[in-house]
Amino acid sequence: MDRDIVGFYGAGMMGGGMVRCLLKAGHPVRVTPNRSAAALAPLVEAGAEQVGSVEAVAQGAAVIVTCLPDADAMRALADRIAPLLGQGTLWIDTTTSDPEVTKDLAQRLAAQGVTLADAPVTGSPAQADAGGLASLVGCAEADFARIEAVVSRWSVSVRRFGDVGAGHSAKLLNNAVTQGTMVLLAASYGLARRAGVDWQALYDVMQVGAARSGTLEKAVGPALQGNFDGSRFSIANAEKDLRYGVTMMERLGEDCTILRAAQAQLAALKAAGHGDAFVSRQLELPISASKI
Repeated sequence: MDRDIVGFYGAGMMGGGMVRCLLKAGHPVRVTPNRSAAALAPLVEAGAEQVGSVEAVAQGAAVIVTCLPDADAMRALADRIAPLLGQGTLWIDTTTSDPEVTKDLAQRLAAQGVTLADAPVTGSPAQADAGGLASLVGCAEADFARIEAVVSRWSVSVRRFGDVGAGHSAKLLNNAVTQGTMVLLAASYGLARRAGVDWQALYDVMQVGAARSGTLEKAVGPALQGNFDGSRFSIANAEKDLRYGVTMMERLGEDCTILRAAQAQLAALKAAGHGDAFVSRQLELPISASKI
């Protein structure tokens, strides 16, 4: 894949760093604007080729990489570019998506000789820039080496979790923990404020006990200094991920009361106009612990 053209869709906060990692490794990368061409300017300056349409990104690309908002966006893109993909094309989806949609698309694409693998990531935009993400891969075992060669450009940890869809399932489970923890932290620190409990003291105790977590450090640590944007992930995206997680568990016949409650809290914040806010902003928004 050393000189194969990579068609990249979704070069935003996370995707932009992934594109830069591909370019640093010498891979030709093709992109097209989503909302604004200006947003792609730094990537074009770094060597990416900007083209004028979604279809032009796919033309002749040996590898497709997607980093999209949700499963609906993946379906819509597939409808547009699938007919353009040649036999042997590898499509790596890093979107946090619905595993069943992924399986359906993979089956559809396999009929024309295209391999679709799910490889969502964990980490931050800064880690994406530095090639320090982790990739959760779902693919046939025989395809893993080819996929790993691509995703290792932006990841320090690449693990196969099972066949197609397993990577997305694993990511939803991961996000059930991280975003469920964020909702619980927001409720707990809201109660602390109302009960007259010192936030710094509570944080210091949590840092040396079993409540310590990356979510605590990323969200509450900066908030103590007045920065409520420490966890740079939108409430709308978190709600979507937990909604997909609830759906996945329901398909498995599991009772997911806790996850459903956290998703409902995020849905309420989104409905109240806070969807674009980062999840750590929940620490200053009105959160009712009685509903969680």
